[in-house]
Amino acid sequence: MISASVALISTALYSFGLSFFNTIYISMFLPSFLLMILQKEAIIITFKRLFLLNIFIIMVSVSAIINKDYELALLLFLRSNALLLFTLLIFYNKSLFDIATGMQTLKISDKLSSLFFFVAKFVIIIKEEFTTTKKVLKVRNFRSKTNIFSYKIYANVIAMMIVKCFDRAQQLKNTMILRNFKGKIYQSKSEKITKLDFIILIIVIFSLTIQFGKVSL
Repeated sequence: MISASVALISTALYSFGLSFFNTIYISMFLPSFLLMILQKEAIIITFKRLFLLNIFIIMVSVSAIINKDYELALLLFLRSNALLLFTLLIFYNKSLFDIATGMQTLKISDKLSSLFFFVAKFVIIIKEEFTTTKKVLKVRNFRSKTNIFSYKIYANVIAMMIVKCFDRAQQLKNTMILRNFKGKIYQSKSEKITKLDFIILIIVIFSLTIQFGKVSL
């Protein structure tokens, strides 16, 4: 499994590398091809997610086509898909907590990694609250419609979730004060860098350095 710290470094290198190119080459998709070979079970799920994300990308590309800038439309489409495909694959099966651990491994910032850890915690809390609320509405036989009653229900649900999140935040704050929190989260396990991590990094650098298979209109 690829470590989160190497995944962060690889994504940063890959995204910055793509941003400096005005031409897309087939070689730039090599890291994604390698990740698909290593994680065959992730291919279907990844492309489903990529399909949903492409709705916005296609809209942006269409705006460039309307202005008759076909090269820009193709560049936007391919560059966005290359970056999204690589990111979805390399962070497949990684949680936000794994990313926070990776940030600590890279010694980015104790406060930043701690903030990311708390963000991950609250994403889970909000998801749990939303799931519970959906079950309650289902039990009460609520049917979503385009009327004032439905809009009031949605507004009440959002307000309740905000209030609950504030309460949870206060509880978490009091807990961290009692535990003498000093701005750093200590992890029980540390990441191990393997040969696979180095191979991924080398392939990423190689794909951005060696340019072949130019894609153009």
